[in-house]
Amino acid sequence: MGECERVAHGGKISGMNEISLAKATIRKQILEAREVGNPSNQELTANLLAVVDEYQPKRVGTYLSYPSEPSTTDFIEALINSGNAVLVPETVGENELVWHEVSTGTETTLRSGDLLFIPALAVDELGNRLGRGKGYFDRELSGLQGVVIYAVVFEDEVLASIPVERHDQRVDGVVTQARILKIN
Repeated sequence: MGECERVAHGGKISGMNEISLAKATIRKQILEAREVGNPSNQELTANLLAVVDEYQPKRVGTYLSYPSEPSTTDFIEALINSGNAVLVPETVGENELVWHEVSTGTETTLRSGDLLFIPALAVDELGNRLGRGKGYFDRELSGLQGVVIYAVVFEDEVLASIPVERHDQRVDGVVTQARILKIN
């Protein structure tokens, strides 16, 4: 049942809660701004590779970008060309991510020692991440241990603060085309 359909205590019907409404407003603004066009991918790819060089992970998990998202295409190609194991997610059903190794197509899971780059619409400097609202990555992140997690956004999507709910999961850092920001 969605937030708009929940019945509050005392029998009153409530609309979308204040936090959900604020998140929906930010999502709408960012998605509209992304329609205008995206900055160059070269700087973003260089920053993503710099994070990989720093952590020297066993495997790198990343997303296959939509046209409106910070592009991971060149990044994935560079990782594969340098012999790194690359994992990408596939959505299964309504609430699950399944990871596949790109080179082999083998289904796998994230584990300690992996480095993970995830999409976001916005991130704040405390590591609070705003996704598209389906919760796929929040559910995935809630069970991970020993995996370093960076959100990937455009520079103007690093905000002063983002409204958070109990289920929201923080990230360890942020990568944009302009910088790398470590949170923890």
